[in-house]
Amino acid sequence: MPDTAPAHAAFPEPSPATEEAPASAPAAEALALESVTVTALGVPIAVDGLTAAEAAQFRTAWSRCLPAQPGPAVARVARIPGSFDRAGEALTSHITLAAIDELAGKLMMFHACGLADPDGSVTAFIAPSGTGKTTVARTLGPGRGYVSDETIAVDGQLRITPYPKPLSVKQAEPGVPKLQEGPEQHGLGPTPPRPVLRSIALLSRSKAGQDAAPASVEPVPLGVALLELTPQLSALARLDRGLVQLCTMIEACGGVQRIRYSEARDIAGLLPLISAPDAGSPAGWAPLATGPVPVGGPDAPAGGVPAVPGHIRRAAVQDAVEVDGTVYVLADSQVLELGPLGGVVWDLAGSWTGREELLAGVVDAVGPHPAAGELLEDALAELLRSGVLEAA
Repeated sequence: MPDTAPAHAAFPEPSPATEEAPASAPAAEALALESVTVTALGVPIAVDGLTAAEAAQFRTAWSRCLPAQPGPAVARVARIPGSFDRAGEALTSHITLAAIDELAGKLMMFHACGLADPDGSVTAFIAPSGTGKTTVARTLGPGRGYVSDETIAVDGQLRITPYPKPLSVKQAEPGVPKLQEGPEQHGLGPTPPRPVLRSIALLSRSKAGQDAAPASVEPVPLGVALLELTPQLSALARLDRGLVQLCTMIEACGGVQRIRYSEARDIAGLLPLISAPDAGSPAGWAPLATGPVPVGGPDAPAGGVPAVPGHIRRAAVQDAVEVDGTVYVLADSQVLELGPLGGVVWDLAGSWTGREELLAGVVDAVGPHPAAGELLEDALAELLRSGVLEAA
């Protein structure tokens, strides 16, 4: 983001015979604007356009993200006009987005709250915006290491880059900006220097009340976890084999757990149940090819033989895995679950294949059906629309 433009015009030189007039209050304030650098997900980002009072308030809220040593910023964001409460909320969002953009394709980034045990092992509590992550951090954070209430960025060895940003706290009045409150203000535990992802939990919050069920934990099947986790991941499609990396990470954490609760305080007693086994657990998944196979096999020259009009083959996608017999494809940055028929077609259409051959293969794989041809055509139309297949 470009630097903020100067907030004042050039002043004329005073006449030698005239004493220079003092600057007006607005001009003096403009001249006093400050820049503060924070480290967000390990990325140094400069925040421009703050008054001295705002800069002091900002440094207090972002105290755990201030760099130990000064250095150049990789990106810059600027204060928006208006009240500092509203500007502070916007700055938090802009800082996070700038850091995510810088790390896209490098780390797996969950939209999650992260809390750590004394040994630095972290549980990532994953949920959409506004559905309880910050409340979980505020409620469970005292006595636990605070890693983030927004983004958990993980590498291939499960190492987390901490992001102990201010907590973005909702206010009771609708439309009022979230307050950016430092972790010390809520008594959150110290941020571990080398946190490691231990367990992954999906938050499913229900309304509190007399009829609310007790808080509980349940395992989430891997295929379901992929569909629910991927909307809460940033830049998954920019990773090399993002679905494969995600499945590997889930397996290393012993699977994904779902926490059903109505009040965040009720989660505390469930945390021991979320701990992952040391060696992970079998997940029943496998990576698949991410595009067409040239005629002659995978080692043949690209392109194969010319396509026959009307023939169909797999399109090049960003990633694909099979989980317990179901195919999941990452295409156009979306994860698609192919139904049983779609999975068979995906397997059969490795290279240019005619419809009659596909129909014969489908019948051979799943058995005869009086409407097999119509069902196949419907499946092909859907897979072509979604970009999973391509037609000659």
